[in-house]
Amino acid sequence: MHPDSSTDPVHLEPIPTEQFRPKRFRKAAKQTAIASCLLVFGTSALGTWKIRSSLPNLNARQATAHVEQSVKIHRDAQGIPTIHAKSRSDAAYALGFAHAQDRFFQMDLLRRVPTGRLAELVGKSAIGADKRFRKHRFASMAEQVYAKVETEQKEILDAYTRGANEGLQRLDDEPFEYQVLQATPEPWKPTDSFLVMITMLCDLQPMDGAPEQALTLLHEKVPQEVFEYLVRRGSRWDAALDETKIPMPAIPGPEIWSLRDVQASSRAPVAMRSANESQPEHSQPELGQPEHSQPELAALDPSQLAWLNWTHQLDGEFKVGSNNWAVSSKVGKPAEGHGGTSRAILASDMHLGLRVPTVWYRAVMQTPTRNHPNRTLVGVTLPGAPVMVEGSNGTVAWGFTNSTGDFGDLIELKMLSENQYATPQGPRSLEAYTEKISYGSGAEDYTYEWSIWGPVVEVRENRRFVHKWIGNDPEAFDLNLLKMESASSVQELADLANRAGMPNQNVMMVDDQGNIGWTISGRLPKRQGTPQWVAGDWSTQEAWVGYYAPEEYPRVINPPSGRLWTANNRIMGGAYMQSVGDGRFDPGARAKQIRDRLFEKEQFDEKDLLAIQLDDEARMMKVWQKWLQETIEANPQTKTNPNTTSEEFGTFAKKEELRASTNSVTYRIVHEFRNQVFSRIFGFDISRRGTLESRNRGLAKKLGIQRTIPVSYEDVAEELIEQKPQHWLPEEFGSWDELLTDAALATQEELTKDQPLAEATWGKRNRAAIKHPLSMAVPALGGFLDMPEVELPGDSHLPRVQSPSGGASQRLVVSPGFEEIGIYHQPGGASGHPLSPYYRAGFDDWANGQASALMPGPAVHTIEITPK
Repeated sequence: MHPDSSTDPVHLEPIPTEQFRPKRFRKAAKQTAIASCLLVFGTSALGTWKIRSSLPNLNARQATAHVEQSVKIHRDAQGIPTIHAKSRSDAAYALGFAHAQDRFFQMDLLRRVPTGRLAELVGKSAIGADKRFRKHRFASMAEQVYAKVETEQKEILDAYTRGANEGLQRLDDEPFEYQVLQATPEPWKPTDSFLVMITMLCDLQPMDGAPEQALTLLHEKVPQEVFEYLVRRGSRWDAALDETKIPMPAIPGPEIWSLRDVQASSRAPVAMRSANESQPEHSQPELGQPEHSQPELAALDPSQLAWLNWTHQLDGEFKVGSNNWAVSSKVGKPAEGHGGTSRAILASDMHLGLRVPTVWYRAVMQTPTRNHPNRTLVGVTLPGAPVMVEGSNGTVAWGFTNSTGDFGDLIELKMLSENQYATPQGPRSLEAYTEKISYGSGAEDYTYEWSIWGPVVEVRENRRFVHKWIGNDPEAFDLNLLKMESASSVQELADLANRAGMPNQNVMMVDDQGNIGWTISGRLPKRQGTPQWVAGDWSTQEAWVGYYAPEEYPRVINPPSGRLWTANNRIMGGAYMQSVGDGRFDPGARAKQIRDRLFEKEQFDEKDLLAIQLDDEARMMKVWQKWLQETIEANPQTKTNPNTTSEEFGTFAKKEELRASTNSVTYRIVHEFRNQVFSRIFGFDISRRGTLESRNRGLAKKLGIQRTIPVSYEDVAEELIEQKPQHWLPEEFGSWDELLTDAALATQEELTKDQPLAEATWGKRNRAAIKHPLSMAVPALGGFLDMPEVELPGDSHLPRVQSPSGGASQRLVVSPGFEEIGIYHQPGGASGHPLSPYYRAGFDDWANGQASALMPGPAVHTIEITPK
């Protein structure tokens, strides 16, 4: 029953759980079934009625045996739920109920991804994704995590599970996605919430060690000095909180290596590093590209990538990350109409792949917590989990960015026989196990190998590599994030974050006393020696010796400046680099621009911090604009030299302030010029959606590595162009000026092949492609299911991170105790149902940067759930 069908509360009896028994899939191919259902649903009143029948009734009074006291779920005019409960377990039940009624298909995908069970639901097209995850045996690990969590956490998980299953039962029909797929949803289980957490971890960290696989290949093909130069640890753009700088390595001379004659000067593969062997000062890489460039993903067809891409971003240079920062009461403006007290204010926008329904589920919960009789929790929840992920409890507020630390090591096994390998405890045998991946009426078996350190993730040239990673350790997970919602100070919140078994995040914190702080969440592996970036030998000594104790975690509380910031960059030097490591740090230009903005004013309020979140000035790109202008001026178009850029091109290249605004031709020119230069130096095209493919030129051609090499692209390119070393020039060019000229000509050709240059705006390239997983498999569904294809400002390496299908999954600005003047954005509404009036709610404010209220408006609909 849809929300407009009745405004009178009705009594609904529970539906027996037997109705959850799975149906067999139809024998017809899934694509045919989806297309047929689209035809039926799009052309018949019966089909429209059937889809509409799966909308939840938002006005009801119902009884259940699963709550202790009466619970209410109010929804405002945008469908945002506010839960009133008298216990935390009842609040979890109500949240599970709301999640399932609005987002059960999303919950289902999030639990299926890590267990490799997508194909069971959507058909054979998802086998490529399932194969990749099944090797990790996450289903078994989730059971182990649930078995060890605290009793109180189990009670909340169980209450959430009961609420989710009852919410699903209360729908008049199955969620529309299951009608289209001709499938039946399975009931939710408490362990599924940990699978959702694992999915998010896999979104944030490379689960198979792909960056280290590529770096190992690179390390075997170039001299050590070249490796250290390409995969440097620091960046010229660094903006660390402790102001540390890491010296940049010098360009290796021609006596060491030459890109123009690499075959003569490359070295033989080096011996593996032992577990306790330290790496040289500059051997820690700054990872510039996503993990998804590995060969097994490149081989997937578009229909397979559709399902994998729903949780993993494959969009050009975009990679998951985030921005957050805080200003203390030294800097935060007093709230108008609330006296003259200065405040601490938090700003947070988490960058993820954007999809439909949107990642987060915005909610308010008025509920007792561990140490408070009535908290008002406001912020974002994740469908499938019973916790407030990010937000405020009225006393403290917190936000996350991906730490991009190093939480896994690649190990090359020292094989003693066909299946035996050496360990410090003596020979061990690889465990071979077979997984059956089902799809519709068929199934395929796949065999994997497991070592004492984790799964075998790569086999090449009769060498086996395994990945030791926190994501394969049950000890790295718990539900202690629940405790953070009870914190009453920044200090307490930091202590709880250090003990939370969750993805390793930069935690930014503020409290109602004006304090601010930063620390790290999640388990931190303690290593002997520095974190390694090439495959190591653990046959005689293991590199990991447990985890750091919470009191050993890095943190910064109340810096003298009253300002803190993170943006997936290197946060500190010294001991931080040992405990957190360097996973794939952002070069730092985004963090530097945020830092600089925070020091441009003496005081800030919520709208001032939102303005920084929306800042699309491209400061890092200005040097590229300068080089492009110099290239154009050095090669003017004349009758004797017609093979150069046009006068119009030169005018646009220097026309305006460099911003990634939708109407800017200049920015698109400079952006494309940088991509063309990168392609010529490194041999990879980073400007297109999809896996990064070799252009058979530059570094990739000379090394013969057919995968993206995660080197420090920006720093290396800038330095080579500045110094123009001839031995680092790709052999197809006679000079660096010739390379830059060729890149400029290619830029002009690329931007004018389909339209006049004046129409080649950034917005035309950066058009929203925020899609539902069904429409990614069947594009004809796009108009019905996807978000509007509007032009979007922003790009990588500036505060307003934005690509067609990646960027700010939400924006939050809040001061604890002043939530009523807080700001919130989200690229889509609470409902995952395309016929709901709330399906696209909030999208326009997110796209346009229009400040919208954090707190919901007055209640429009109410569900009351009473004990039976």
